[in-house]
Amino acid sequence: MIQLPKEKEITIISKSSLNSNEVSLKVMTSDLAQDFVNHFDFTKKQLFIDCDEDALLEINPSLSNFNKRLLWESGSLKFSEEEWKLFQKTIPPLSPFLAQDLSGKDLMLAWGKKESLLSAVESGLGTYYSRSRKGKWVKGEESGHLQNLNAIYVHTNPFFVQYITNQIGAACHTGYYSCFFRELGANDSVSFVYTSKVGA
Repeated sequence: MIQLPKEKEITIISKSSLNSNEVSLKVMTSDLAQDFVNHFDFTKKQLFIDCDEDALLEINPSLSNFNKRLLWESGSLKFSEEEWKLFQKTIPPLSPFLAQDLSGKDLMLAWGKKESLLSAVESGLGTYYSRSRKGKWVKGEESGHLQNLNAIYVHTNPFFVQYITNQIGAACHTGYYSCFFRELGANDSVSFVYTSKVGA
């Protein structure tokens, strides 16, 4: 069985189908997430793991009742000015930021701050906070694999940001289109989702 990193919090993304923009998310300790994996019903659901092994993607057809609000779309803020000001006061110091492509495929799970979201609204580019570099991170700024945003949704309980993006090239630093390029299965099996890396 895959062993999740002990020192990290693990994010579990849940949705009813692979290509869906309707999504929920929870962050838990490594021990709780390991228990989730160990008791996962692979006969009824699918489970993918990201490149850093600190995010899991659960496909569960029985899920419903997702709650999100459209914040920004195609360069236009969808909140009133007053609502936007009030909303900014509710943004946690650090929260999950999920990027999906236009088809609903999950590309990556990173973390962001209020400044990340403000920058994304201003620039229309997928923007995050790099915990390792301790600063603003515009996805693809160096590699050219930019995330040109189509929409930004916000979720509460728990708070997270959902980018809908026209992904240029690979979203994952490993060269795969998505960071969720491995599917876990019964009897400790792991299979690769993609036959090759982007551009290979």
